[in-house]
Amino acid sequence: MGRIGEALRKAREEKGITLRQAEEATKIRLKYLDALEREEFTQLPGRVYAIGFLRNYARYLGLNWQELVDELKAQWPPEEEIKPTPSSTIQEKRPKKGFLTRWLGILLVLVLLWAVNQGYNRYRLTLGSSTSFPPVEEKPSQVVSPPPSPAPPPPSLPKVSGVEVKIYIKEKQCWISVKVDGREVFAGILKGGESRTFRGEREITLTLGNAGVAEVTVNNEILPPLGKVGEVVTRTFTTSGATSEKVDNTGRVSSTR
Repeated sequence: MGRIGEALRKAREEKGITLRQAEEATKIRLKYLDALEREEFTQLPGRVYAIGFLRNYARYLGLNWQELVDELKAQWPPEEEIKPTPSSTIQEKRPKKGFLTRWLGILLVLVLLWAVNQGYNRYRLTLGSSTSFPPVEEKPSQVVSPPPSPAPPPPSLPKVSGVEVKIYIKEKQCWISVKVDGREVFAGILKGGESRTFRGEREITLTLGNAGVAEVTVNNEILPPLGKVGEVVTRTFTTSGATSEKVDNTGRVSSTR
């Protein structure tokens, strides 16, 4: 066990807190807290989640979370992005036309224009200058368009009984935990483009590990973003309204209704 795990375990035991109590307080699953104390970081959903879980757990235990997070980042550096090498562009050179060929083409066009002009003048002399043609008046056709048909009324959404929560991940990925009527029914990672729908009779508690990429719909109503990218947010939805618990940057847990 390294320094990070030893510091977490020692602080928890000195305060007389069990992992189950820490899970209830931080809303982080027990197996992830145990993985942090054992420094088995491969058991965590990913580097971003590991940093967020460590920061919230260290704050809860009253430790210097910044020190521990910096040490975790040093042990687990981000993957380097491989930038593709731009391929060299091949410019095709078009052969230039010769001087003589270009001027022969111009001369041919001038001869054709002169011949057309001479033929037009002879045609006018043949008809005579007194011949005139009455102008032809064209009456524009009037197209009567049919009146636009009235737009159909928008379909009414079905009324939802109880509580229905739909989570859609817009990009990247997000770890989520869902409790329906007090029982955990799902805990895992949804990738970008994936969605899940949950229904309950009384309440649904939702925890997002990367709130900024999740779109949440409650009883057919799309909610504004529940948090920022990389932020862990927990919110409970009931038949009478929604109660949210949000972990802010100072480590305090605030509840709003």
